Amino acid sequence: MIPSFRAAAACCLLAMLVGCSSAPKNKEPAVAEVPPPAKPAEVSLTERARIHTELGAGYYERGQMEVAITELNEAVKLDPNRASAYNIFGLVYAMMGENAKAEQNFQRALALAPQDSDIRHNWGWFLCTTGHPREAIPEFELAISNPLYKTPEIALINAGRCSAAFGDVANAEIYFKRALALSPNNPTAAYGLALLAYKASKYTEARGWMRPAVQQTNPTAAALYLGMCVERKLADRQAELSYISQLRNRYPDSAETKAITTGNCE
Repeated sequence: MIPSFRAAAACCLLAMLVGCSSAPKNKEPAVAEVPPPAKPAEVSLTERARIHTELGAGYYERGQMEVAITELNEAVKLDPNRASAYNIFGLVYAMMGENAKAEQNFQRALALAPQDSDIRHNWGWFLCTTGHPREAIPEFELAISNPLYKTPEIALINAGRCSAAFGDVANAEIYFKRALALSPNNPTAAYGLALLAYKASKYTEARGWMRPAVQQTNPTAAALYLGMCVERKLADRQAELSYISQLRNRYPDSAETKAITTGNCE
């Protein structure tokens, strides 16, 4: 399935024998001159490294970590200073639970490209999910501060999550709202605000934030479960049953669906 990156060379020569009726019978037939085959197009080491890195990222997204590592190893063999390859290495090893290797690769990527916002964001998320949420916030801020960063709303949402993780609810709310300002009705940011409001027992406010969180093609099981809990607190049985029905139909085997019968929304 992994494509070969060796350029294919043209290898077919067409011989054209041309005869002349007026030529002496003992004269050899003329042979038309054929140009030599074209040389294969040269592909630079840098370009090959880029392609292997993109393949590695694709396999990471598909959950094929071993194949991703093979591609990334080829990328850094061709270009040892390719920061993007080390960034994906960090994500792969983090997903595999090999945190020491993940940290080593993120640090290598940052040493090579300290201004790269994608690397800063991924390093921040790694810190947040490995027990260092406070240390993650400056990394997200550095990512957001880059005017060329294409997805600042993602860094803002994750900054909100990490702030909430160590109890900084006020800043978590600010981050989620900043994300919504950049990406109106973003369901993940809206869910974050709904969860904060629910935990603060602001159930009517939580209901308001739930609307954009679930008004999408495929709302998550977590969002549907939170919606159920909000309506249960507001004693709206019909709305609660609507969320329950969606959970059972969309996610019959999820932990959230299994938790419906426990009656525990805390």
